[in-house]
Amino acid sequence: MSNGPVQFAIDFSQVTAGLTRLAQKADVAKAQAALRVAYEIIRLSAFEVPHDKGDLQNSATVQVISGEIVLGYHKPYAARLHENPQYRFQKGRKGRYLIDPIINNAGALGMKMGEGFQEELGI
Repeated sequence: MSNGPVQFAIDFSQVTAGLTRLAQKADVAKAQAALRVAYEIIRLSAFEVPHDKGDLQNSATVQVISGEIVLGYHKPYAARLHENPQYRFQKGRKGRYLIDPIINNAGALGMKMGEGFQEELGI
């Protein structure tokens, strides 16, 4: 019986490679889930966005720009109508038509993000 040190080597390269693949897959899943949430925000805001002929409502976009998701309405007057809720809109529409659906549905949007993330990961 020897009283010397016991030594052995462990090769973690496969574990490290697996973790790298998992992190990459998680990044893709997060981006896809966030994109789903962005489209849901546009869907929810469509019920509130001021509507006369539908030009503003039809200008809604969701884009990925430099890795960031950018969503909104793209008419010259979009910000003015959004930031001035005192205007009298017709058909039950209102200002703050983009931010209010986010605030009022934060819990559901968070759940949608989590569900989308799990679905994209296949878990």
